[in-house]
Amino acid sequence: MTTKVFLVGMPGCGKSTVGKVLAGLLGYVFLDLDTLVEEQEGLTVAQVFEQKGQEYFREAEARALQTVSARSGGVVLATGGGAPCFHGNMQVMGQQGAAVYLRVSPQELVNRLTALDLQVRPLLRDKTPAELLHYLTQTLRQREVFYSQASVVLDVDRLSAAEAAEALGQQFSGNI
Repeated sequence: MTTKVFLVGMPGCGKSTVGKVLAGLLGYVFLDLDTLVEEQEGLTVAQVFEQKGQEYFREAEARALQTVSARSGGVVLATGGGAPCFHGNMQVMGQQGAAVYLRVSPQELVNRLTALDLQVRPLLRDKTPAELLHYLTQTLRQREVFYSQASVVLDVDRLSAAEAAEALGQQFSGNI
């Protein structure tokens, strides 16, 4: 019985949007790891990065993930794009539920990310479209080894959030 679904993938792949719809379909609670870190730290993600650094942020992410993993009941968690790559987080997700990789091409990510997205995400801030495409391509290459450990991989380049959630809902409804 899968009671925890962890959505992983690059920034802009739809983890939060798909996650909210999927949680509704499954009757689960939706949580966002960045929001949990902000509540835990009393700072925005950008402020944690600026004031305490990326390594501290990654440790805070791991602590928040452990808290979610210890919860009872059904949860759909949208992780941060880098969360699976640090502190054994993919193993934690695999042990506590099902990790789902929402796979999107770098060019589609560039198309999806808005100006606001780029300002609120510290690792994407102040990049030109060409720099952003290069950064996303390189980062995806590095993260793919972690993302590909997910028990489910769903290509979402051409799917709406509702279509992606429906596909996942059908897959997980048999396991609930």
